Amino acid sequence: MDDIYARLPLLDNNDIRLLTVHPDPHRTGAVHCALTVHSLEDTTPAYNTFLSSPTRADDPNLTKRQLTTRWKQLETTAYTTTSTSTSSQAAAPKPTKGIHVKTLARLHATNPPLAKQRWHWGDYAALSYAWGDARQTESITLNGCRVQVTANLAGVLRFLAGDGEREGVGKGFRLWVDALCINQRDLEERGRQLGKMRGVYGLAWCVVAWLGPEEFQSGMAVRLLRDLAELSEACSNKASGVTGEMIAACLEKEPDFLGSGCWSALNRLMERAYWYRLWIVQEIIMGASATWLRCGPADIDWDSFCMAVRFLEDHLWLVKDIAMGRECGKAKEGWTVGSLHLVYQDLSALSEREENGGAFPSFGRLLDLAKSSACKVPADKVYGLVGLMEPRIAQRLRPNYTLPVARVYASTARTFIEVYDNLEPIREGNPWGPSKVSSWAADWQWRGRLRWSRAESRLWCEAVFSKESPSAATDTYIPFSASGETRHDSLFSIDSSLLICSGFIFDSVSGFGARGVGYFDIDPQSIVHPRKQWKSAYGDLDGTIAALARTLMMDRVAGGRRAEVRHTSAILHLPATFAMAEGEFLRRGWTWLAGQEGYFFRWEKFRRANSKYPLGNDRFDDFFTDEIPAEVSERDMSETYSCFDRTSHKRRFMTTAKGYMGWAPDNVYGNSDEQAREGDLVAILFGCSTPIMIRPYGRYFQVLGEAYVQGMMEGEAMQLLEEGTCQVQKFTFC
Repeated sequence: MDDIYARLPLLDNNDIRLLTVHPDPHRTGAVHCALTVHSLEDTTPAYNTFLSSPTRADDPNLTKRQLTTRWKQLETTAYTTTSTSTSSQAAAPKPTKGIHVKTLARLHATNPPLAKQRWHWGDYAALSYAWGDARQTESITLNGCRVQVTANLAGVLRFLAGDGEREGVGKGFRLWVDALCINQRDLEERGRQLGKMRGVYGLAWCVVAWLGPEEFQSGMAVRLLRDLAELSEACSNKASGVTGEMIAACLEKEPDFLGSGCWSALNRLMERAYWYRLWIVQEIIMGASATWLRCGPADIDWDSFCMAVRFLEDHLWLVKDIAMGRECGKAKEGWTVGSLHLVYQDLSALSEREENGGAFPSFGRLLDLAKSSACKVPADKVYGLVGLMEPRIAQRLRPNYTLPVARVYASTARTFIEVYDNLEPIREGNPWGPSKVSSWAADWQWRGRLRWSRAESRLWCEAVFSKESPSAATDTYIPFSASGETRHDSLFSIDSSLLICSGFIFDSVSGFGARGVGYFDIDPQSIVHPRKQWKSAYGDLDGTIAALARTLMMDRVAGGRRAEVRHTSAILHLPATFAMAEGEFLRRGWTWLAGQEGYFFRWEKFRRANSKYPLGNDRFDDFFTDEIPAEVSERDMSETYSCFDRTSHKRRFMTTAKGYMGWAPDNVYGNSDEQAREGDLVAILFGCSTPIMIRPYGRYFQVLGEAYVQGMMEGEAMQLLEEGTCQVQKFTFC
């Protein structure tokens, strides 16, 4: 391979290597490819005209995908054919009569007509795939030489060779494949080229997402996805009379309603290794609507795929378990849901953002994406997502594989702080990650991050009541303002290991409720009761009751609104167990809540474990009743239940020395000595929207993570400075 790359140097910043897969019409299984260098500046006259036209409008905020989409959407008569001619006077092709525009769009989705090819050398697609096990390799012929590639890559190239005429991989249409088009052994080139991936995938005519060969009835799974997409379209058309609830009811009565075995097939499809490779995240998002998912001979366009997954999550989430359980001969059968959530919550919304514009993903959302996917090189948790970051940040985070991973992570947090001019990234820090990065900087490998835990996250029940899909913009909303309008004054050490900033300590932890153990369990033995009787800072009993109710929801309900009295009433009357609640839910016709049997465990275990936690003269459980008042609505109860579920992820109930209650960071996958402790301090750091829990560490401090303190989330603590109760100080975090 080194000899091949030596003969094909990338001499210019806009040079890329591209692969031509030679057809294998007789299906011999042999893979022959040619690797060549091409310039992205070698554009055709027609494309040059487009680039300088008002159609493009030279908008600096226009993404490469938006630019490519606009070019593809031009009508046939609006561009000139270039074929093999370099003349700018080439004749315009005649419009194709009798073919619907949508039909043309479908036909040309993965194979551009000659007149649409943008460079004199043709055009290209980008491949998105899982590399697979590096120990399992096969031989292909590349530029006349035998080369070893992973078995998974050989499989997709073999398929394209056999189906080359249909895929258009010849005739001037080439393929960008990271494993071959980048010299992976040259760290400097690898870093440069990976920094260009946003442009490579954004400019690609299409992105071919290869899920793998046909197996486990994958064709049936793709057909189910197409059916779900069509049902989604029908439901959006009121004239059709079809609703998601109707489809769910049909599936409950007749599990084969959409086909026999299709649900198991879909689950197997979503279990494939492809969905757990970090690099596919930005590859799919950059491809957006130009992405086509292919599993053997079956394929589906990205928009239809997302529509199907949204319909499944919004309308069939509970019944899907029943449908697959009946296929497997069990009452219910569990799904592998991580990849479905990835598509629904992130890939779909962020690809729409790439296509239509909007805010870039927040620091927290990028961390969630990194947590949901795997990569072999720890630094790629950052570098694999640089293409999704705001350009000013991406320019400063050029891939550099010679740096220690802790330095990469600290530099990333520092860059976000400096570019966005706030201390929000410090909320994600703690000392418990495996990378040994400074505690103020997020460890991108820490297992304890849970995607549904943020106050700005969309509530689970919103799909039922709002009928709106997740938006890429929701995570740009900052729900709290604990430090008021203050600005940070951060300074960093040269190696980014230390952060110096201003703030003040206003409280300390006096006691804890039970901590989480993994995702599903809770440890009653971990409860720490206050040494001194807790005295409520919220006034009388009614004030304390209201504060507890708001604490359980972090005082934020759907749409980021503060909780109202109807919400606080609902959560205090949410029955302690599903067995107590189910009958009343069914009697009232609350179907969504009545289907929560498999998800109610978090509320049940929380109530049971903390039932005797002392709050003044009362116990925790004294504040609740299991009888639902007549005036409580289905929406309010669903909303508050969802709010608690979101709040209790990776958080641990706490009380403070000054009589407040709230939530402390909970390291649910950590050991008992890797947790917040009694006596840990609660601080306000200027320029950070939430309180931060900290701990003295020699002459420095450690960050333990964000804290929620009821009554101190809207800038109230700043009054303590004015009163002289607290004093501003400089913190040095290590």
